[in-house]
Amino acid sequence: MTELARLDLNLLRVFDAVARERHVTRSSQRLNLSQPAVSNALARLRAALGDELFLRRPGGVEPTALASALAGPVTEALDRLSDVLAVQAPFATPTAPTRRRCWNAATRNLPSRSCPSRRRSMRASRCCRRAF
Repeated sequence: MTELARLDLNLLRVFDAVARERHVTRSSQRLNLSQPAVSNALARLRAALGDELFLRRPGGVEPTALASALAGPVTEALDRLSDVLAVQAPFATPTAPTRRRCWNAATRNLPSRSCPSRRRSMRASRCCRRAF
């Protein structure tokens, strides 16, 4: 087996999707990834675990014995992690500190009206201090 520290945990999401769907293309759609990206992730996971994991069959893939043994615990671990992360309080926009910035990048060709403080100096530091 492989060390957890060396394993890209994103590969477990790919493994879980392929184990559930039993089809690489449908798994890629489920993960919003391209089919080659899912195939590449499976190849990396195969190399890390030293097993084929899924065998090509007409109409999809079939898990090997190791993949079948890993499917339940991986699914459970990902579901528990999802539940733990969902419990956190949602981001509250009104209570978040607000800080506005005025960006001054490559604006030499823009008219000086683009930033009010630019008329006085080449820096936009005053613009960043005033309230919007």
